[in-house]
Order: sequence, then structure tokens, then C-alpha cells
Amino acid sequence: MRSIAAAALLGCLVSAAHAADEENPFKKAKVGDWVEYKMTGSGIEGKTKMTIVTKDDKEVTYEIAATFSFMGKEMTAPIQKQTVDLTKSYDATAVLNMQTKGVKFENLGEGKEKLKIGEKEYDTKWTKTKTTTTVGGMTIVNEFKMWFSKDVPVSGLVKMETTTAGTTTKVELVGSGSK
Repeated sequence: MRSIAAAALLGCLVSAAHAADEENPFKKAKVGDWVEYKMTGSGIEGKTKMTIVTKDDKEVTYEIAATFSFMGKEMTAPIQKQTVDLTKSYDATAVLNMQTKGVKFENLGEGKEKLKIGEKEYDTKWTKTKTTTTVGGMTIVNEFKMWFSKDVPVSGLVKMETTTAGTTTKVELVGSGSK
């Protein structure tokens, strides 16, 4: 159970970062900036919070804290830390060494759309991506549709929908701020 939820969370964060604008979205971040998302899907609910913990001219480090419920069982994922090189364009495939893990990325489309989340409306740029990988002899295909806004701190992610084997998981912004 834990591995399914962790994979969904990792897929969310990897894909979100992979599809971000050409400019590194973390350059604008300040220590203490945070963004929180809710995740919903078939039998799973959760919250993920990303918080900037250190930053200098060359890199930024953020923590990812997640709690989730899978088929009624509450779990807390171990806090993870990621460091981003601010001197380069942000590419999650390089950060997580995804290319050597055999993940194939395909861009299926992009566009612009206004999204209302809570009481706030965001001008977003969306992108639709497909990933294909083989694990244990089984081919796994994921489709991601992600909406980004320059008005959202940290990664810029507003919303994401992930579909794997006919099951869709949604991740949506619930809050952001600075400590």
C-alpha cells in the first residue's frame, strides 16, 4: 500500500517539475516559501507540502512532507529533501536520473487556460505528457495533464491529473505562503 501511494506522490512531483516553464521556477523561491496540495483518487486521499529550507545563489533545497490514506489506512511518508541547481534550467529527468531508469517522456500537447481554485483564479499554461517504462517485465504507461502558473510559489504547479491503467488521480493546490 505504502509503495503505491509513494509512487503516486513521486510521479506527481517528478512530472510537475519536468513540465515546468523553461525558466527554473525555483529561482524566485525564498526560504520558508511553501505550497500545499491535496491528492484524490480511487481509494486514496492525501496532502503534500513542499517547503523551501535553504537557498543561495547556486541552489535551493526543499522538503516534501506527505500524509495519505489508502483504502482507509492513514500513513505518513518519510520527509524527503531535493536540491535544485539554480545555475541551470530545471529538468527533473536530470535531477532524478530518470533517463537511466528507462523512462520515456512524450509531449502530447499544451495550451493556456484559466483555472479557479478555491476563491482565486489563475492564468495557467497546461501540458499533457505521457511516460512509458518497463518494470519487472510489465510496461507501465502514465498520462499527466499539468497546469502551471507563475503566481504559484515553489514549483508553479496549480493542478495535475494522472491516469494509469484507467485510474485517475488528481492533485490540486490548496494553499501557499511563506513562514
